[in-house]
Amino acid sequence: MKNFRKEKKILSKIIGVILVIITALSMPLSAQIQKKAPIEFSIFGGGSYSFIYYKQMISESHGGFSKGFGADLGASFTGFVSKHFGFHVGLGFGIYNINALVDSFTFVTPHHADAPSLFGDDQPYDLYTTLSKYDEKHRVYFLTIPVMLQFQTAPKSSYKTGTTKSFYLMTGVKLNIPVKRQYEVGVEELTNLAYFTKLDNWAGTQKFEGLGRFKGNTYNGGIKDVMLLFTFETGVKWYFANKLIFYTGAYFDCGLNDPTEKYRTPVNDYTSVEKLSKLGMINFYNNSYLMGVGLKLRLSFINPAKMLPCVN
Repeated sequence: MKNFRKEKKILSKIIGVILVIITALSMPLSAQIQKKAPIEFSIFGGGSYSFIYYKQMISESHGGFSKGFGADLGASFTGFVSKHFGFHVGLGFGIYNINALVDSFTFVTPHHADAPSLFGDDQPYDLYTTLSKYDEKHRVYFLTIPVMLQFQTAPKSSYKTGTTKSFYLMTGVKLNIPVKRQYEVGVEELTNLAYFTKLDNWAGTQKFEGLGRFKGNTYNGGIKDVMLLFTFETGVKWYFANKLIFYTGAYFDCGLNDPTEKYRTPVNDYTSVEKLSKLGMINFYNNSYLMGVGLKLRLSFINPAKMLPCVN
């Protein structure tokens, strides 16, 4: 119930942001369209190097990295409300792959009085558990809805090269709606060692007591939660003929929410092979955010052609 309320709160914020942006741009856009202000119709495509930013790793984890790639393509339009500013809205389809790997987790579970004693005695002990080679893979197919503000400089022509160009930058948000999101998690090995505090002695070979080294497990699952991202893009806008425009730019995406959060379980849930048989995504950080840095290409057709933005 707690996770449901938290997810509902996040979705409410996402919807609120989108409604505010759409409301803000709808009035000036409608007025400008009536005056036949320039509108760019575009097709776009891009690719990125993606990774997960961990806000805080847990102290029991050792080593680790995350990496992957992302790509998207789609169509959009930009309605200009002045010579330098316009609102950009689009719809696209994308994919990204992320692979996160942690070398090992080591955590201690103290023996409790009501827990079964090892070897049939009442000697207190601490159970040291190590999960080795935790591997987490994500593949996501999604619809993306960018809502952005675009700024551009006045175009300048070069007599030497015969080209006309301007510089632009865009910022706003993207809503990624998963069409299919699959994940796979795996642990290569589980090791249990018992330390008897009063005896100052270790035990680690008695597999009949759950001690020693054991083969890990893998599991596949799916996620349906949406993701909201902050996005920034900048580059060069090239003008060809009257109607044709070509954008070449670089962009940065930063996730504002973690759609995997409610699906994760504490690492100390897995202290035995039996518990590892129901392996899920491990919560090995407090918060995580998807990041992406990539290149974007956009081919645009302006209408009407005689009303180029930034041109008197």
